[in-house]
Amino acid sequence: MSASETKTKNHPAALARELTCPICLQLFSEPVSLPCGHVYCFACIRTMGEGLDQHSCPECQAEYQGTKDIVKSLNMCSIIETYKATAGNVNPSANLLDVSYEIESDPFMDESNMNYHQDIAAAGVNQGETSGCKGNGFQIGCGSSLDQEQGSGKSKVELEEPKFRLASQITELTLKLEMAESVLKKEREMEVDVTAANAQQREKASKLLGQIMDLSQSYSAQVTQLIEEELHPGEASICSRVSRASELTKQLRQAVLRAESLLTEEDKTAFTDDLQSLQPLIVELMAKPMEEEEDHVESKVNPARACPKLEHMNAELRERLGEIQRSLRNTFNPSEVTFDPETAHPNLILSADLKTVTFSSNKQPYPSSPQRFINFFQVLSTQSFYEGDHCWEVELEVAPWIIGICYSGKLARAGLPSASESSRSSWCLMWFDNRLTAFEQGHDVPLRRTTVSRRLEIQLSFKTHRLSFYNISPNSGKTHVYTFKANLTEPVHLAYRMMTGHPKARVTIYS
Repeated sequence: MSASETKTKNHPAALARELTCPICLQLFSEPVSLPCGHVYCFACIRTMGEGLDQHSCPECQAEYQGTKDIVKSLNMCSIIETYKATAGNVNPSANLLDVSYEIESDPFMDESNMNYHQDIAAAGVNQGETSGCKGNGFQIGCGSSLDQEQGSGKSKVELEEPKFRLASQITELTLKLEMAESVLKKEREMEVDVTAANAQQREKASKLLGQIMDLSQSYSAQVTQLIEEELHPGEASICSRVSRASELTKQLRQAVLRAESLLTEEDKTAFTDDLQSLQPLIVELMAKPMEEEEDHVESKVNPARACPKLEHMNAELRERLGEIQRSLRNTFNPSEVTFDPETAHPNLILSADLKTVTFSSNKQPYPSSPQRFINFFQVLSTQSFYEGDHCWEVELEVAPWIIGICYSGKLARAGLPSASESSRSSWCLMWFDNRLTAFEQGHDVPLRRTTVSRRLEIQLSFKTHRLSFYNISPNSGKTHVYTFKANLTEPVHLAYRMMTGHPKARVTIYS
């Protein structure tokens, strides 16, 4: 048997595998397509999804929304029909007397087709025997008739063989086309999502950069005004003194010219009259002091007065610029988190990057704020979270702690209701007296005694409505601690409470 004959013979079996349902391992029956592009029998995929809240593809694990995401695969239906019509054909290159030898045991060939081909083969053998055509000893008349039949059969074989290969290729191409169309649909949907998300991120970044430019221009204008306020009084004073000195010089020069002109007067009466009018002016001018004024005019900025004003401007600039920079960083990292100074209890000190909180026995002179906690050593995150998946690591040292999430607007700031573990708007984990307790909307769930390391991982998923805590240990690695099933309906803030005051107590959060 030639290589081409072997390929033609084996090709239907390979194609049959492509048209086999991965679940029941039978030829597709009522084929349906999932959003990921994989195809299954409708009954098979429906049976696998019974009783499940979440559905996923058995092959690629891509999630889908139950039967409403399942689409009947019309192309695959056509392919199956084409395959059933062609899979039962005999190998065209075989001798007509050897048909029974060439027919493969195709699992998809029905019994009537198989019997039909076997009857044809048996009839050919019997005809050869009754005509005296046995083995190689054919009679001349019989040979001539058989040669004509074989010649026409050969022509038909030469035409049917490429048609069969082409039909198989069409089937494979159609299957691949369906998969390509499904992939293209998913890629286009992803393109729309990515384009929209990128446009939103560009807009956020542009606004924040515009705020930085506005802030810089405002700061520049304030410092320029400060400089003018410091320099202008000195300039005005010296200009006034120059003006007075200039006017005195002008008056003296005029008096000298009048006196010199009067000396040339020959008429006694005219001289006397002019002298009487000039004499008071001369007396007045002579009485004016000619010394420089004793008070010194400042010709530069007064540091004692200007520097405190400048430092106040600098503090406002740093604070506002820090907020904008953190917001800008948040556009690149949606999980970026820092502690909010406006909410920190007066005994808590925040680091410059707002990621570390330490305890202080001395109350800090924080400005009054309606968001500040009064009775408990608590602080919230600056950022709120309302969508997507987020992950943080928290390093906790010395003091017992409570950490979790809450609805900031519903958490009181004073009194017992302000304790995060007792609030009905919080989900948190408490480590106290070597015992873990989970608090869900004010209800406590004691957990088994366990050793908790200094490092925790917190995972928040709005897609699966879960808040999970993991212990991170250098020895045992990451182990699951507890998971809340929280259907969050509002933006949440990260919340931390220091249970006792200790000079070395601290918490650091990593985004």
